Amino acid sequence: MKMNFVVVSQLLKQSQSILKSGYLAFVLSIITLSLFSKMQILIPLLLVTGLLAIHHYLFIRIEFDRGLLQHMVDQPEDVESLTQQLDQSLLNLKLIPSSKTGRDWSIRFKGCFKLLKIQIIIVLIQYSVFIVLFYKLAHR
Repeated sequence: MKMNFVVVSQLLKQSQSILKSGYLAFVLSIITLSLFSKMQILIPLLLVTGLLAIHHYLFIRIEFDRGLLQHMVDQPEDVESLTQQLDQSLLNLKLIPSSKTGRDWSIRFKGCFKLLKIQIIIVLIQYSVFIVLFYKLAHR
């Protein structure tokens, strides 16, 4: 069971590279907007900044989950005991509702994968926005 934690943790670690790619898309979009600033740039600027903020929020959530998974791997205690302690801590800090305590780890892993997939979708949207901005602004 602990190997599942290692695999998922290592997969979530790739979130850092995805975030860096998102920052690259942001910088390229800002450069494009500044080079071709003949049009009003407020809305595109808000769009690329908003996408970056969403992306960074997802990264924080994924890193939090990755840290918790890594902690599960590093501890010599059994998974059940650690899971109960984790749920109680998250509940005490109001980070999860009581309805989400006691979930099976396969459900938790699916949630981690869902966040990672959303992050990938956001970075693809960031690059799509950059490409559209570059094309629209460069061909004016």
